[in-house]
Amino acid sequence: MRVITWNVRRAKADDVAWEMLLDMEPDIALLQEVSIFPPTITSSFDVKFESAVGKTGKPQKFGTAVLVRGKIIDDLQLSSAYDWVNSELNFFAGNLVGCTILTEDGSPKNVISVHSPAWPVNKDRLANVDVSDVKLKYHTDVWCTEILWAALKHTMADSSQQWIVGGDFNCSETFDWKDGPSRGNGEILGRMNALGLTECLREYHGQLTPTFKNSRGGKVVHQLDHMFVSGNLKQLLKQCILGDASKVFGDSISDHLPVIGDFHS
Repeated sequence: MRVITWNVRRAKADDVAWEMLLDMEPDIALLQEVSIFPPTITSSFDVKFESAVGKTGKPQKFGTAVLVRGKIIDDLQLSSAYDWVNSELNFFAGNLVGCTILTEDGSPKNVISVHSPAWPVNKDRLANVDVSDVKLKYHTDVWCTEILWAALKHTMADSSQQWIVGGDFNCSETFDWKDGPSRGNGEILGRMNALGLTECLREYHGQLTPTFKNSRGGKVVHQLDHMFVSGNLKQLLKQCILGDASKVFGDSISDHLPVIGDFHS
């Protein structure tokens, strides 16, 4: 089984990103910043797509998607023990797109495609709300990643289920190395690990693996993209690699590299 997560940088129907995705032959694809799918994609996969949200709550011109060679059998209803988190889950519904799928081998999996914005939750919505149990220790803001974590903590009750949570988290430990722990990126990744989720790139390579090309200066030092899996899938991990940087970056297909996870059947 091959799982890919990739921010395709607002790919439209005629974008070369779709040809590259098909060439990588995923069984499951978790995509971010999708504008329009071509028929070659919709005829090859069962698709769930939602428009991502902007700061004001209006839909963006791009969205978040789950693709599967198999069948999407149900929406994945994320919830939390906190009413304010549930409100934010509604706000970010197009950025945290989840469903239960059946792959072609008939195995059910819970999957979430994540596109965490580079801006925090509006503080006006959190006025007079105690966010201390969810907020990162060193950060004054709450981000979409913490909303996701709080929901997973409440929702992942059945340890026998298989989970895949991947996408553009917009968090990289490299920020912490430069600016100190107040950025909180290492903390949110640690929280995901504490839920029993393994980050596949780090598991396979033993270290942070950059996935993003900075628009200023062209440096590739940040791993913004992550693929987390539950323990029952970690045991099946064969490899986790990145797509061809010379093509993705060299041909300006995207500023994010695909993360490719291969698992034993």
